[in-house]
Amino acid sequence: MTITLTRGHDGRLARVRYDNAARGNCFDTTALHHLVDTLETAAAADDSCAVIHLDLAGKNFCAGWDTSSFATLAGATRESVAADLRASDDALHRIRRLPVPVVAGVRGRIIGFGVGLLAAVHLPVAATDAQLSLPEARYGFAPAGVGHTVARSLPRPHAYHLLTGAATATAGQLLDWGLVARVVADDDLDRAVDHLLDTLLAVPGSTLRAVVEVVESSLETGTADRAYDISARTIVAGPATRGAA
Repeated sequence: MTITLTRGHDGRLARVRYDNAARGNCFDTTALHHLVDTLETAAAADDSCAVIHLDLAGKNFCAGWDTSSFATLAGATRESVAADLRASDDALHRIRRLPVPVVAGVRGRIIGFGVGLLAAVHLPVAATDAQLSLPEARYGFAPAGVGHTVARSLPRPHAYHLLTGAATATAGQLLDWGLVARVVADDDLDRAVDHLLDTLLAVPGSTLRAVVEVVESSLETGTADRAYDISARTIVAGPATRGAA
């Protein structure tokens, strides 16, 4: 497993590549925290970063949690397992709280934990071959944070259909449920992601950061209170106001 960070467009674009393609881009605790730390480093660079491209190598977006780590659960207590599950969700929440948008191409399989990663990305673009599944119930346990995400994001019957392992979801369904921003032909995915990145890079970085603040604060609080202040800040500092002075 390797994680690399590179920069382009005078530092405004950060590319973070996660390559565990040999195992379908599955994660364990160490890999997850390494990825999140790298994303935070990318976003924090003297405010010059405007957007992050999360590039997952290979044919699959994420094949879930590394099942080889399940052996460590032998003898674990309910409290320790719950704490580990909360820690994984906290790490995903750190992605949602990044000050810049994260763009990712989504292809192939999205399994288990991968659904939580997908939901943490700000602007996921899916290929038509993308397919989401939740096999946890077949292993004898109920999904935790992913179950919460699915229950809140999907119509109730669809949530049960997926969380019991009775169904898989297509790229079209992910679009209908708002889990991806767009679906494109498999061969067009890389071009669509690059086009989206170019579109975002045409927007001032401070404005992109402000948009992230508006969206995430609105989702977190359920009110527009912070949005008013954030918008006012951009209006007062923005080029339209300066041109009118």
